[in-house]
Amino acid sequence: MAGAAESNACLSPSIVVLGLGNPILCDDAVGLRVTAVLRELLAAQPVAGVEILQSTRAGFELIDLLSGFRTAIIVDSLVVPEPVPGRVRELRLADVGGSARLNAVHEINLATAYQLAKTLAIPMPATVEIYAVEAAEVHLVTETMTAAVAAAVAPLARRILGRLWWLAGEDATAGATPTAEAGRSRTYSRSFYPPDES
Repeated sequence: MAGAAESNACLSPSIVVLGLGNPILCDDAVGLRVTAVLRELLAAQPVAGVEILQSTRAGFELIDLLSGFRTAIIVDSLVVPEPVPGRVRELRLADVGGSARLNAVHEINLATAYQLAKTLAIPMPATVEIYAVEAAEVHLVTETMTAAVAAAVAPLARRILGRLWWLAGEDATAGATPTAEAGRSRTYSRSFYPPDES
């Protein structure tokens, strides 16, 4: 496994997983927590060409973080009316309302920044996948998330790991048949998953 990790380190990353959030605003930290767990999973099961990033930034500043990658997976909290805390939604660039960083009030949203970057010939990922976790509380100053959102962290990290193996064209374990999660088609019948299915 050490040899695989060393060879992976020599490759230029083509996939970025970007966790967004504020670590002291309760459920708003979920993107940061998911990517932290994902880092641990990748340490045990490396995937070639993957880089994990974390940020509290929004708008134009996200261009710097995403440029140069082939694929971007973004994880953030989502504030919606009548939320189901911990439910994971899969969003597109054009559908990022409810995320403080992806749809910033005082800055242009990610979709607009993305189009501007392409107009300016800044190389941006051809594919952007967004996993948004419905939050129960994002205004309370605390480093502790609500129980329902915290429970969604590890399952989502494992799901993204499977997705990374699928994107990299490799198995989750060397020489094994890809897991159902890893090989699942991106043509889903729905765009969200309740907390108990994460």
